[in-house]
Amino acid sequence: MSEQPFQTTGRTDLGQRVEEFKAPELGDDDFADHTAKMTANAIEATKLIEIVEVKAGVGQVHLLGRVKTDNERVFMDKVVSPVLDAFFDCGADGFVGKQFFKRKKGQPTKYGWVVSFASNSIREAANTICQAVEDSVPRLEVMEAPLSGPSTPQSGGQKSGRKGAAPIGAGG
Repeated sequence: MSEQPFQTTGRTDLGQRVEEFKAPELGDDDFADHTAKMTANAIEATKLIEIVEVKAGVGQVHLLGRVKTDNERVFMDKVVSPVLDAFFDCGADGFVGKQFFKRKKGQPTKYGWVVSFASNSIREAANTICQAVEDSVPRLEVMEAPLSGPSTPQSGGQKSGRKGAAPIGAGG
């Protein structure tokens, strides 16, 4: 009896066999949007900026975000400087700075931080920028975690006839 490799026949959400599924072609605008969102997520993961606007065009990305005043110095060191260096590394033309604006005439002037870049190889540029801020993403290190499940049986109870824990060599 010969063994056959384990095979499954998967289906898409629409019921089509996975083997027959053809991914749709990604247009230039869709690719630009995807690249811009990926870059925004990577920069926002630093927890130093909240991205509020993502714009993309073929070969260019424009992000606008809020940085708390208390975080601006750290943002400059951990995000702005590495992103500017990344522009050199990937050959992108870019800008990082503050953009001032008013929502309506007569209202107070506001500002947001802008990260904007363009490149003939937008994928490479976005990946380089994402890698540049990777070290600034906070990592959680779990030192202790509660144990779950039933508790351990305790020895030394009144009915066991034992004394309980004792130093080695003690007792009799």
